[in-house]
This record gives sequence, structure tokens and C-alpha cells, in this order.
Amino acid sequence: MIQSLARLLTVGAVAGTVAVAGIGTASAKSSIDFQAGPRSQHAGQWFGVRGSGGSDASGWQRFCVQERYGTSGAWQTVWCGRTVDSTRQEASGYGQVRAGHVGVLQLRGVIEGVQSPSGGRTWLDAESSVVTVHVVR
Repeated sequence: MIQSLARLLTVGAVAGTVAVAGIGTASAKSSIDFQAGPRSQHAGQWFGVRGSGGSDASGWQRFCVQERYGTSGAWQTVWCGRTVDSTRQEASGYGQVRAGHVGVLQLRGVIEGVQSPSGGRTWLDAESSVVTVHVVR
């Protein structure tokens, strides 16, 4: 009786280990190239941002630029490029951002998954490193 109980616990532990190992191996791959400049800008001026990238997490994607003032708080989407089929090409975009007011402006590029080519629900697939622009008078 004790031997069969020990054997049952051993089988349960092995099965649990296999399940955990299987969970850790599936991960999406993504890469984003994001550039914004210059690193110092006058308030009210426009400057260029560009980026591209992709993620194998979803079929339809778009590249978006997000901003926030300061070093914490919620990110706001400034603009997004067109929706593309990620199995055929990378999502990309080029546009302008306005330095709204004096302070620290943080920017990042993100890849959003999109429900269908015509729109629908979106979600964040990947994000770039943060680029900081110092906005002066």
C-alpha cells in the first residue's frame, strides 16, 4: 500500500514537471527598431519619428507611436501606421510628433496586434525601448 502510494506521488510529480516545462517553451518572438530625434526640442516644434518591427504572436499588426510626459503615467497613442499581414511584411511607420510643453517627453514604438485587416480589437504585442526628448522653451 505504501509503495503504490509512493509510486503514485512520483508519477504525479513527473507529470507536473512536464506540464510546467511545456508552458515555458512557447514564447513569441518580436523585434522593433524605433528612432526619434532630436533629443532636445523646443516647445511647439514638430520632429520626426520612425520605426518598424514585427511579432509572430498575431497575424494582423500595426506599428504605433506612444508618448507620455514625465517618467511615469499612462502611455497615449499618438499615431499608428497601416495594418499589415505579419506573415508577409513588417509593420512600419513614419510620422511627426509635436513637443507640446516644456519637460521630459518619453516616446516608444509598439507593435499592436489587430483583430482583422479592417480593424477591431487591438492588443499590445511588443514595445521598444523608451526614447527621451527634453522639451525646452
